[in-house]
Amino acid sequence: MAPSDNQDSQAAENFYQEENLEKQPNLSSLQPGVHRADVLRKAWTKKGLIIVFTGLFLCTLAINFADYSTQVYAPYTTSSFKQHSAMSAARVVMNITRISAYPIIAKLGDVFGRAEMFILSILMSVLGYAIWAACTNITQYIVAGIFDAIGSTGFALTQQIFVADMTSLVNRGIWSTLPDSLTTIPTLYLGTIVAQRILHHSTWRWGWGMWAIVLPVASLPLIGTMLFYQRRAPSPVSVSETLGWETRDAWWKKVYRLFWTELDLPGAVLLVAGLSLLLVPLSLTGSNNSGAWTNGSFIAMVVLGVAFIIAFLGWDTWFAKKPFVPYRMVKNRTVAAACLLGALDFFHYSVFSVFFTSYLQVAGDFSPGPATRIEYKTPPHLSRAIFVDVAGIFAAFFMKYTKRSQIWVLIGVPLCVLGMGVLLYLVNMGDGRSGNEASFVAAKSLIGTGRGFYQTAAQVSVQAVVSRQDVSVVTAVFFASMSVGGAIGTSVAGAIWRNTLPDKLQQYLPSEVKGQANSIFGSIVVARKYAMGTEARDAINRSYQESQRLLAIAALVSLSLMLVVMLFLKNVKLGEDGRTETEEKDQAHAAAEKETEKSHT
Repeated sequence: MAPSDNQDSQAAENFYQEENLEKQPNLSSLQPGVHRADVLRKAWTKKGLIIVFTGLFLCTLAINFADYSTQVYAPYTTSSFKQHSAMSAARVVMNITRISAYPIIAKLGDVFGRAEMFILSILMSVLGYAIWAACTNITQYIVAGIFDAIGSTGFALTQQIFVADMTSLVNRGIWSTLPDSLTTIPTLYLGTIVAQRILHHSTWRWGWGMWAIVLPVASLPLIGTMLFYQRRAPSPVSVSETLGWETRDAWWKKVYRLFWTELDLPGAVLLVAGLSLLLVPLSLTGSNNSGAWTNGSFIAMVVLGVAFIIAFLGWDTWFAKKPFVPYRMVKNRTVAAACLLGALDFFHYSVFSVFFTSYLQVAGDFSPGPATRIEYKTPPHLSRAIFVDVAGIFAAFFMKYTKRSQIWVLIGVPLCVLGMGVLLYLVNMGDGRSGNEASFVAAKSLIGTGRGFYQTAAQVSVQAVVSRQDVSVVTAVFFASMSVGGAIGTSVAGAIWRNTLPDKLQQYLPSEVKGQANSIFGSIVVARKYAMGTEARDAINRSYQESQRLLAIAALVSLSLMLVVMLFLKNVKLGEDGRTETEEKDQAHAAAEKETEKSHT
């Protein structure tokens, strides 16, 4: 090896601060992908680290750019084959796919490797964009959405797992937040601008199809560098050995061990079936169809979904040799608390936000632009995006210098509760008054700051209390719990809104307008036709205010529960090396046993 390579290798070792092999876990206990990642992390040079992280930022930039720009094309695509209303069905399928994909992608990454998962994710997204570009009916549109959901979920999760492999706990918060934080804000602006120009000068088909070309090119530095260093630093133990394959084994035995043991195929089937059966009714009964709970098929799906989830937990607890979600991880209080925090937070966000823009346009008399700016990540008020991302970066640096994680959860959650309390007041200030745009943005910014603090700290906490083998799975479960909470929140919001607003309208509308209650309920365009200050509009505004206030109360109750749950997170000490807290305890225990043996001899 050339002197420069020696210097690079030494710099890489200093970067991780892992000077001896005693700090490493027992590689024989790791699955092949985790084993390869553990070997690879010691082979990086300084030059390699710079290239691979530059590639990670570039690929994240392309993914976010594609995501924000292509949202503009969706209504034009479905409208071209006169199926615009079917977009909701496509969203349901994509939502289920994303939630189900989290643990499956994590498991595949543990078996096959991180570079391989990046390749699979980019390939799935490319197929999705290509099918979108060529689709001629809603079926093809939904199929494209499934491929893209797998690809975007796989990339986001593998990105976080790769960062966890490469960094120490004390630096992990920084590197896990930087890629998205530095790329989200510019792509929000540029994505919509580019999409609009493509629609003016070309067609929506090119708008989708261009990303099938751009994404593979943007991923080359990341994937190429990872594959180069994997070949440069081959594992001392072959994949066959880590999979438990023997030369004399028949091919079907190897296939059986791969799918039944390493990939836990029974667990995967039970998990996907359970999640799908639970999430289909939750998604379909969201904002527009909450009355479907009287349908026997919906109840049957929920019962079967719960049964499959229980079967999955039983299989993984007592029968699976290498389960999707190990029981030791589920019973860890920090993991359970962090996942419950994520579910409650996304429940709060969904239950409050589903009808918030409608409320703003009717009761607040905001025009569509300002109403959308208050709620969503559009210029000039990027309150939620900016504050979540910026607060996440600050929390990461605070964790680096305090070497503790829980304190930032204890600060972030109360900020969310405070912001939601302000929103509760603003939606119905009495005498028919609502908050102004600046006050709503300030309250949303307070919630965004709290979310940035607690989410960054909670993610690092769950990764710190499990073994390296379980880091990918616990990260996937943490993300999936948020999505499940959001799906439940959307359904609950629809149920509250549909059961409250029509009754309020019938109660408050003047007798001569009561016959229009259903039309007013069904369209904010009809509701806004009544002039401000008239008796009818005052009744409509009051109905909207009181209905949205109930959603705000449900959101605040959910966040208030987080004040209790956050106390169960362990105050993890973040180390300078790459070891998790579990590995430090195991190694300390092993060292103590050795000392005991020496004293006896």
